[in-house]
Amino acid sequence: MKKFSLILNNYIFFILSMLVYLIVISALGHFSLFSYKIVSVISYVFIVILFFITGFKLGNRSISKGYLSGLIMGLSNVLLMVLLGIIFRSIPGVTSIIYYSTLILSSVIGGMFGINRKGSPL
Repeated sequence: MKKFSLILNNYIFFILSMLVYLIVISALGHFSLFSYKIVSVISYVFIVILFFITGFKLGNRSISKGYLSGLIMGLSNVLLMVLLGIIFRSIPGVTSIIYYSTLILSSVIGGMFGINRKGSPL
């Protein structure tokens, strides 16, 4: 049960962070402060860092197997993104699968770093 509450807390953190991210990216797009390519690079970097942080936080609170904690967190986050993508756009293609794979890998790496950095402030 404790593991489930940790995952739920990280999931809530992920959703709130994504909402803040969407507001900021929408404002950048609305005011045309940056070109589309720069906004897409900023988006990719932010989401990779967000996946790393959520994997790190869960791995940091796990007893063992940080990579598994990161994998669980990454898969659940990607599942949410895929479901929302299917609802609002279309079925993911090959490039989307590669994109989601890098996000899952980022979360797994975050979980591995988190298990090795017990007591970290994140």
